[in-house]
Amino acid sequence: MSMHSLFSLERVSRLLAQEACFLDAQQWKSWLALYTEDARFFVPAWVSEHTLTTDPLTELSLIHIDSRLGLEERVFRIESRDSFASLPLDRTSHHTSNILITEERERECEVTAAWLVHCVGSRIRTTRAGRYYYTLRDEAGELKIAAKTVVLIDEEIEGTVDFYHL
Repeated sequence: MSMHSLFSLERVSRLLAQEACFLDAQQWKSWLALYTEDARFFVPAWVSEHTLTTDPLTELSLIHIDSRLGLEERVFRIESRDSFASLPLDRTSHHTSNILITEERERECEVTAAWLVHCVGSRIRTTRAGRYYYTLRDEAGELKIAAKTVVLIDEEIEGTVDFYHL
């Protein structure tokens, strides 16, 4: 399989669309299956007008989860209704566009995309937007998310923010 067919824009776009659909349908197990075991999920905070935090171990971040196990633990809290911030669970509509493959390596590629998420619930009615930065990896012919960084354009966040809001 050539590198081009591993990371075609069609294949990458399909993965990002699947992720959005699984989040909107609250199909958590299907969503988790899109991630590698060592996946990283990171939402940095703004330091200044044009500067984001880069090191979640030493700087403030909105969300930092350093493995799929961490994502699974978050999903478990939601499914067990043990997460007060997620009760009742908000409805979402994820929109991903302007998808670009910015770098390709033998088994991984870097991707960026614009995003918009409408969130509606008993405590919130809002739209959030920003950019996604993905590292996607080919694992035995299947494209998976190895890292996802979510940059919000907002500097101030109203209401709760969890992985499914972004």
